[in-house]
Amino acid sequence: MDKITVGMTIKLVKDIGENIPVGSTATIVYIDDFDQIFIDWKDGGQAKISEEQLLKNFEVAA
Repeated sequence: MDKITVGMTIKLVKDIGENIPVGSTATIVYIDDFDQIFIDWKDGGQAKISEEQLLKNFEVAA
């Protein structure tokens, strides 16, 4: 992943144990000063993840 930016669509590629199926997509809506990333799931709901979690468990959706 080159650069993480607001508006980017990401796809879950590994099971994270949160009842979110692999292949689910989300949009990055905010990145705070502590590199916490806030996302909106396409199927509804929101989540907060770290940059490390993003890099390990997600890829940029095509």
